[in-house]
Amino acid sequence: MPGYYDHIVQHPGTLICRFLGLHCLSVRKDRKASSPQKLYFVVMGNMFNTPFEIHRRYDLKGSWVGRVTKAEDYDPSVALKDVDFSDANEAVRVGSERRAKLLAQIERDSAFLRDNNIIDYSLLLGIYDLGTGAGVAEGGSKAEDGHESLGDGNERSEHGRAGEAQAAVLSERTPADSVSVAASDVAVSVTATDTLVRGASASNEVPVHQCDMGGMLSSDQKSLYFLGIIDILTPYDSKKHLEHWFKGLLHDYRGVSCCPPTMYAERFNKFMSAAIM
Repeated sequence: MPGYYDHIVQHPGTLICRFLGLHCLSVRKDRKASSPQKLYFVVMGNMFNTPFEIHRRYDLKGSWVGRVTKAEDYDPSVALKDVDFSDANEAVRVGSERRAKLLAQIERDSAFLRDNNIIDYSLLLGIYDLGTGAGVAEGGSKAEDGHESLGDGNERSEHGRAGEAQAAVLSERTPADSVSVAASDVAVSVTATDTLVRGASASNEVPVHQCDMGGMLSSDQKSLYFLGIIDILTPYDSKKHLEHWFKGLLHDYRGVSCCPPTMYAERFNKFMSAAIM
């Protein structure tokens, strides 16, 4: 934990998920139980803490063995995988300058995880398509005038909200030649993104992947990306070493998700370098 804390403080633009608390509940199955059972859980920051509906989501590791979603298992609310991302010709299109900044931070984050013997992490990516009929997510999101947005409105109101959302994103967009935005400017754009701004540094710079209303606007202004690195608690122990060896006998070992930390980080960075444009 000290190393994790230091990394978050030294790199406020990190994509690594933020742990907000570790808690314990003492639970008794019944009144006659001799001693309570302890239930531990962690509270984490939500990568998709946004009023915008996530139209597509992906869980990307850089591996390909078993990293495809079966047609019968497809669900818009479930994250697709690496092979699905490639087959759909998806890409994170953010322009050369933002791409360089984003990849540099991903490399720093993966190096930290590698040095701490961590594998199995992934980039969680959510994509909101601007200009679609489904604008603000259903369920009580507030418009700029403070009134509740109804999720079951007519088609005209849906397109109206989508148009307003698109205009809001474009109006608050950070210029491509400068990704540093005052935290106060972002905080007033969408109330729901206040918590995303808390990771800003002392110089009030907002992380590059959160500088457009809590997300990252595509270079063609057609998509808004929400992304972060999750699942960072799996160590490469003897059990994982055996898993890598066994699966390497059955498949191409280079595409097996479970692999040594150095190999995992290199493959992860290579995939992100190709996916981010």
